[in-house]
Amino acid sequence: MTFIRAMLGLLLICTAGIVTATPASMPPKKASAREVLPDSVIPVHYELALSPDAEALTFHAEVAITVEVRIKTAAITLNAVGLSFDRAAVDGDKEGMVRSDEKLGRATITVGAPLAPGRHQLSIKYHGKIGRSTLGFFAMDYTGLDGPRRTLATNFEPAAARQLLPCWDEPARKATFTLSVVAAKDRMAISNMPVAEVTSLSASLQRVRFAQTPKMSTYLLFVGVGDFERIHSMVDDVDVGVIVKRGDAAKASYALEQAGKILHYYNGYFRTPFPLPKLDLIAAPGQITGGSMENWGAIFYSQNHLLFDPANSTENDRQLVFLVVSHEMAHQWFGDLVTMAWWSDLWLNEGFARWMQTFAADDLHPEWQTGLQAMSIFESGKSADSVPSTHPVVQRVDTADQAAESFDEITYDKGAAIITMLNAYVGRDRFREGVRRYMRAHAFGNTVDTDLWRLVGHTVGQSIVAIERDFTRQEGLPLVRATGTAQGLRLVQTRFAADPATIAELPAQHWRLPLAIAAAGADAHYLLLQGTAKIDQTPPIVVNAGQTGYARVLYDDELLSGLTAQMTSLSAADQMGIINDTRALGIAGYSSAANLLSVAAALPREANPIVWRRLLEVLREIDTHYADTPLRAAFRRFALGMLAPLSAEIGPLGTPGGDANVQILRSDLAETRGSFGDASEIEAARKRFADGDGTAAEQRCALAIVAEQADTPGFDALLAKADHTTDPLQRLHIFRALAGVNDADLARRMVDVALGNQVPAGSAPSLIEILARKHADLVWQMLAPRLDDPSLPFEKTLRWMLAGDITSYSADPARIPELDAYEAANVPPEARKPFLSAVASIRQNQRFTATLLPQIDQWIAARAPAAGQ
Repeated sequence: MTFIRAMLGLLLICTAGIVTATPASMPPKKASAREVLPDSVIPVHYELALSPDAEALTFHAEVAITVEVRIKTAAITLNAVGLSFDRAAVDGDKEGMVRSDEKLGRATITVGAPLAPGRHQLSIKYHGKIGRSTLGFFAMDYTGLDGPRRTLATNFEPAAARQLLPCWDEPARKATFTLSVVAAKDRMAISNMPVAEVTSLSASLQRVRFAQTPKMSTYLLFVGVGDFERIHSMVDDVDVGVIVKRGDAAKASYALEQAGKILHYYNGYFRTPFPLPKLDLIAAPGQITGGSMENWGAIFYSQNHLLFDPANSTENDRQLVFLVVSHEMAHQWFGDLVTMAWWSDLWLNEGFARWMQTFAADDLHPEWQTGLQAMSIFESGKSADSVPSTHPVVQRVDTADQAAESFDEITYDKGAAIITMLNAYVGRDRFREGVRRYMRAHAFGNTVDTDLWRLVGHTVGQSIVAIERDFTRQEGLPLVRATGTAQGLRLVQTRFAADPATIAELPAQHWRLPLAIAAAGADAHYLLLQGTAKIDQTPPIVVNAGQTGYARVLYDDELLSGLTAQMTSLSAADQMGIINDTRALGIAGYSSAANLLSVAAALPREANPIVWRRLLEVLREIDTHYADTPLRAAFRRFALGMLAPLSAEIGPLGTPGGDANVQILRSDLAETRGSFGDASEIEAARKRFADGDGTAAEQRCALAIVAEQADTPGFDALLAKADHTTDPLQRLHIFRALAGVNDADLARRMVDVALGNQVPAGSAPSLIEILARKHADLVWQMLAPRLDDPSLPFEKTLRWMLAGDITSYSADPARIPELDAYEAANVPPEARKPFLSAVASIRQNQRFTATLLPQIDQWIAARAPAAGQ
């Protein structure tokens, strides 16, 4: 699964609402309370026959499950949610009585006489509903080439397969599947395996039967029916296809080309060939919960994660498609072939896929410098690890609700940062050999994370498990304080917190932290820091050189001044690391916020465009905390003055030349200047948009500026343009731009638009989140009363996520009791911890306004003449 917020963080670092760390350092040691099924009966094979009615949004089905009875029993308990049982029987003639428990998502089938140990067949006839929320079994509507169209599809992770079929819906209960589906003859049916047989049922209907799958977890099962077309090619004896709605084949070519390269690369990296005969990448006609989903052999993508239109897509789009395709394809090994035994080890799936997407990009497209861009991933993980909602990477998960909330920045981004650190520390070749051994040893099985790290440790000849456990069993982010001495510098390790008061009473923590140290003119060397250390080298010294260590570094004022003076000679990674650390340290109060502006002002105009993009994000973040006062105007004048040399260096939007990242930077710079009220930039955007001139990137940038600055006539014109655009992807671009509107009254209208039928299927949550970045209180006041509305097409955990995301952008303390009240009324106690993140963000936003902005204003005022030059 892609986890949209985390992926947005890679190409658009979103820093206005943070997530964050609790007081415990280890999961509580008590008896497991996991809501798992009895292991007296386990599944071996499912034979599922599905008959959906797309118009009525209902389905009928029959499933024959071969089970292994381990202990003599008269009862079989399995998962089922929202399903109505018509008949259940064992071995053909033993009628079963069904008792449902909707709260636990279970059904128990009891037969008259106990079943003897051994193989039996459980047969169930049942029916259910097809939903609108993009989790479970659902419908997505759009306008196709010939009018309205409806796609049916599934999206099950972590525990929604039980909404389609009665099953053992747990990752360790692997079984084989044979699926058949009744579909219209003019529609394409898709599942994990190739089509094995097609049987005509009538003039308009057919039954499509698919080949049997290998052993796999229920959450990886997929079925889709729609007005699709497929392009494909053979790669390493695998039929690789991209499936899109009819008419979009031209937008599938790039993904197919890259998927072929990635498959060949992964076959070589893992040295375990992809084991299925085909691999389909399927584009949804909208957005799906989780972003995209790694169903084995049938990956399901939100449209913007897979489609690349040569006429209308940007360089940013190109890189995003590659990253998401490579992320989900990495899961075909990490997650699908080898699966975590339980959701507590979810990072074995998601942390590795997040890391592999970057690793593959750096090898296949080194010109993108994705490893440098991925520092935003680490920043997201560090932010999440710095507030009271944090948790260990390997965390306690007992319920399906907790499993759904495990898909967060700690699992994905801290996980990826830890793997990056260990890969750099032990060396990529030895690390890869350990991964290869892991794949060979556990193919088609389930694991815990130490199964991997023991094999990596055996390969490298040293214990990696101890280092890994420090970072995965212990929550929190290390803080390394660097102080200058007569001999060099002294390093002291403590813990960082976005609000130091939240950890003031906690015991001291230490990590075995691999750090690269580099002095001026010398090569970097590794230090495994445990507590304190002395470095006998002359400053300036970069601590955490290359920024692969999972830590923040707090330099004393003299050391930081020395590094700031050397910014031009530092690597791009170290420049970005200093920007990120001074930002976080200033917000948390470990140092002055003015240090960030000093570092920013020292960044040379010829610095790497990725570093400049990060700085633009930081400047925009600061701007969001200002009210419309003369102080904001002064900050914007300073920022525009600081950016003027950069504009001169790279040229305005539309300037030819420059590599891919320079092209992206031009767009980001133009949007930032427009946001900061640069009249010439705004006027140029309006003209460019009205004339329809320029490249796709220029038009997309112009759209963003025009929508942000829109008045009522302009807003209405953009809505009309969206209504006349039949392509769901182009409609999405327009609605996302409109969600960034400055005007509060128009933002209020946009909330209603986002929740209506006008927007592409499944896109409402992301539009609401974009709106909240500027209008958090307005959006909360409008949405909060609707979160209980059953007609809202959001499943419950998505509603919880939205409540936390929206309020996290607010600085109004009134949001905290309102959020508490929402939690108490709607969220089970065991699933409430993520809401601590929103509360921490609200308080941080208050501190930012009350403490940091005055420091920034004072720094700017002291340099006003220079800033105005």
